[in-house]
Amino acid sequence: MFKFIVLLFPLSIFANTQVNTEEVHPKGSKGEVVENPTLKTLSGALSDWSLYSSYSYKGGSLEKINSAERPNVRNKEAKPYLAEFTGNLGLKYRLTKQDNLSIQIGIHSTTPFHSNLETDNSQNQSDYDKYGQKTSGDDPTISYFRTYYIGDLQNISFFKYAYVTRDSYREYGGRSIFQYSHAGAYRINKAVYIAGSLNYENYAYDKDTIEYFGRDYNIRESQPEHKYRANLSAEFYLSRKIAIRAITDLFSYTRYRDQINPEEDKRQQTLATTYFFNRDISIAPSVKFLLEDLRADRTNLGLNLNVNL
Repeated sequence: MFKFIVLLFPLSIFANTQVNTEEVHPKGSKGEVVENPTLKTLSGALSDWSLYSSYSYKGGSLEKINSAERPNVRNKEAKPYLAEFTGNLGLKYRLTKQDNLSIQIGIHSTTPFHSNLETDNSQNQSDYDKYGQKTSGDDPTISYFRTYYIGDLQNISFFKYAYVTRDSYREYGGRSIFQYSHAGAYRINKAVYIAGSLNYENYAYDKDTIEYFGRDYNIRESQPEHKYRANLSAEFYLSRKIAIRAITDLFSYTRYRDQINPEEDKRQQTLATTYFFNRDISIAPSVKFLLEDLRADRTNLGLNLNVNL
């Protein structure tokens, strides 16, 4: 397993030293680099300039699908989250066949489809009163990403920088987020892939305290500074348009600002189905859960939409 994780963590510069990918993997129509449908969608359209967008809805549980609250799957003792819709809409420029640059502006809405909130949590009620059913611009993001092969492993690596503008994050000092993420897929046959991803996030802040009822409280211990995650998945393509993915975390760690050592998060599992309208547009409903605590009220429902034109 360790060897597999290491293989999935190539810095993009190493790809320049690989054997010419056009010779080993003949390019497809319009300069295609990889052939895994999921990675194709992540890499965006093939034209020089294109629309590059993704949208995500995080909803309730299997028990309460329409609930404005969604359980904290990893920590059942923690307060539940609020349902939310997020999106990123922007332009992508294809620098070369393999290299891409994009600039996006975010869209965010808390509880977008919920006209009321039934909760026992005072913080969620306060957040709903301030942000519920309001749509606003969200963190502008610039990213560079590269698609490539290493041997038979298909890869896409992202470097992203986001400037935090969301009110609920700014309130707690959020200023910027740097992210490195990598996804790789190995083809078993035309219907089955083994895939995996790695993700690192670094958060910067511009304040250490918040005022609450006239007093300043230190919030450093609740501000995540570094996050590390990796997962492994099996992809089954029932047809050229429909795929089922079973995903499990390999590890997940968070280090807060006043901590020396990171905290290990519980390993989460996901089942997702993806429908590919075509190469550049896909939609994927999903459910997240913990196998060790498998209950309908301990799940999260989600929906992801990618549109590249």
